[in-house]
Amino acid sequence: MSETQGPEPDEVAAPPSPSRRADPLRRWTLIVLVVVVVLFGWTLIADRLTPYTGDASVRTFVIRIVPEVSGKVIEVAVEDNQIVRTGDLLYRVDPLPFRIAVERAEAKLSAAGQSVGASTAAVDAAQAQLVEEIALRDNVREQAARVFELVRKNVYPAARRDQAQAQLDAAEAQVKGAQASLEQARQALGPQGADNPQIREALAELEQARLDLSRTTLLAPDDGVVTNLQATVGQFARAGQPALTFLDARLVWLNAFLRENSLEYVKPGVRAEVVLDVLPGRVLPARVESVGWGVGEVDLDPVTGLPKTRQSTGWLAAAQRFPVQLAFADGPPAGVRYNARASVILYTGDHPIANTLARLWIRVISVLTFVS
Repeated sequence: MSETQGPEPDEVAAPPSPSRRADPLRRWTLIVLVVVVVLFGWTLIADRLTPYTGDASVRTFVIRIVPEVSGKVIEVAVEDNQIVRTGDLLYRVDPLPFRIAVERAEAKLSAAGQSVGASTAAVDAAQAQLVEEIALRDNVREQAARVFELVRKNVYPAARRDQAQAQLDAAEAQVKGAQASLEQARQALGPQGADNPQIREALAELEQARLDLSRTTLLAPDDGVVTNLQATVGQFARAGQPALTFLDARLVWLNAFLRENSLEYVKPGVRAEVVLDVLPGRVLPARVESVGWGVGEVDLDPVTGLPKTRQSTGWLAAAQRFPVQLAFADGPPAGVRYNARASVILYTGDHPIANTLARLWIRVISVLTFVS
């Protein structure tokens, strides 16, 4: 009877070949490489179809409120960081010196009117004198003409002709003198009415005085916020020296800086979505208003005036960034602040896959703003 022969005690299983042990490592290495290549390729595509930037901020008009007249501040009607409406009183400069200037200008205008009245009377007198001298000359001329005729007929001696000629010459001289006096009076009078130089000068001074008086009251130019308040009662405000800063809420926009190699399809009207750090978790619709055509460059040293070289490291130079201006589609949200940081993603066209991934990414960013 035969017995089943078992394995020899010293027999062992053959070890796996080295190629089989390396298969998992090689497989994961290839997977990682494929993922890196795919992500790199997708980044290149997304930078053009759905460009993204975290270098964006809220912008608005910043107005430095400066008095146009100098004087002591007698009232400050606002507080720092206060919201104001159009026409609200900001502060007031003492108007008393400017009221006195208005009264002085009014008095000067009245004096100019009286002066013009006196000059008019002088013109009237000169005109009357000229008319009288012309009448006398005409009378002398007629008498001289008769004397000349009688001398010609030998009725009067020749001496009467010389006497008549002398009287006629004197009368002509009187007329010329009266004409000169009238012209001088007219020159002193100048143009009539409001075109008279004296009247115009007095009116201009009165207008300037009234304008300065109105400038003693400073009002809010529009709806906005008062900040950096540097005016207080009793302080002397100097013309041209800022007393506060006004942030205009009439127009609020976004400035987003994108790499120039991402601007190929960015045009006015392109849709965008925005996440503001000041409003975490919210995604706001926006649209592109304009794309900047240039940025400044500093190629000269401001101290020496010598050319400066641009520092670049690595094989590729850093991409230049250009500003893209965006407007909130539904208007600026409540609580937005000037220069608040924002993240922006743009949808340059109808790209379903790219747009879906971009929408997902910007919403991830909105969640991360809670902890950023």
